[in-house]
Amino acid sequence: MIKQVCNISFRKKFLSFGFLSLTAIPLAGFSQKCNHSSEVQALFTHLKNNGFDESKPVDYHYFFIDTDPKDIVQLKDALVKQDYQYVGIAKLGGRYQLEVSKKEAHTADSAIQKGKELKELANSNNVEIFDGFELKIDTGEEKPTDVRQAIYKIPNNQLFRKAMEFYNRNETEKALIAFDRCISLGINLEASYYKRGNCKTSLGKVNEAIADLEDVVRLNPKHYEANFNLGGLYLDKENYDRAISYYQTAVTVNPKSDNGLYRLAEAYQKKGMKEMALRYCEKSLEVNPDNAYAQKLREKLN
Repeated sequence: MIKQVCNISFRKKFLSFGFLSLTAIPLAGFSQKCNHSSEVQALFTHLKNNGFDESKPVDYHYFFIDTDPKDIVQLKDALVKQDYQYVGIAKLGGRYQLEVSKKEAHTADSAIQKGKELKELANSNNVEIFDGFELKIDTGEEKPTDVRQAIYKIPNNQLFRKAMEFYNRNETEKALIAFDRCISLGINLEASYYKRGNCKTSLGKVNEAIADLEDVVRLNPKHYEANFNLGGLYLDKENYDRAISYYQTAVTVNPKSDNGLYRLAEAYQKKGMKEMALRYCEKSLEVNPDNAYAQKLREKLN
């Protein structure tokens, strides 16, 4: 799978080169930060010089980043309505990255225009960053069995680090295989179960994700993120009792989490427990008076 990147913050997929060396770099080894339209033009010039047919539809993956998962989910829903395919949401530090894809054909000019449109759509959904695009051109060079074999050759003492590298680069399938192997070998079980659960969530394997995250809280009942994520997964499944239970644990572990308190209020509201929902809305706003979602829910409840 060849990946070409053109974005604002430079997603490091391969190597970085300056413009003077563009024509000397093979297609499969090129990655270039694009801050301006001239850089997009340079990218497409390089691609065409290396045999890329811009009239042929290929998979374009688009990335968005925000600190609020609710805004990210709202943008995801808007994009799905426009026939983008949902790929996944990954947590990167304190921020959330949304990845969607669409099979399209672009010239440099149309790619620039598409970037402007997606940036406007992100802004209209309160998402801070449109983080560019990535071309994925299937060459048939890397088969799933080859990937698995390569990962199983990684030395045990390097395996978790490599799994985290795959995870942080959003190479979800590779991360999943690597964390599978970590778990089978008993390497960093708590973190491996947690990261594998997030991989499965991004792939839409909800029940398997729940199983992994419940293994995390079995190992560490005070794991805030696992409890929070389990609350969200059960809320989506409309199992409000389980959602409330996990959100309650999350806010007990971190009583200063305004998002945790808001999501607990939301779970109570969906269960029809208005007074409890209002109580936790107020608690969320005590921690962060600017939490717009808690403000809206409080208005709805009053």
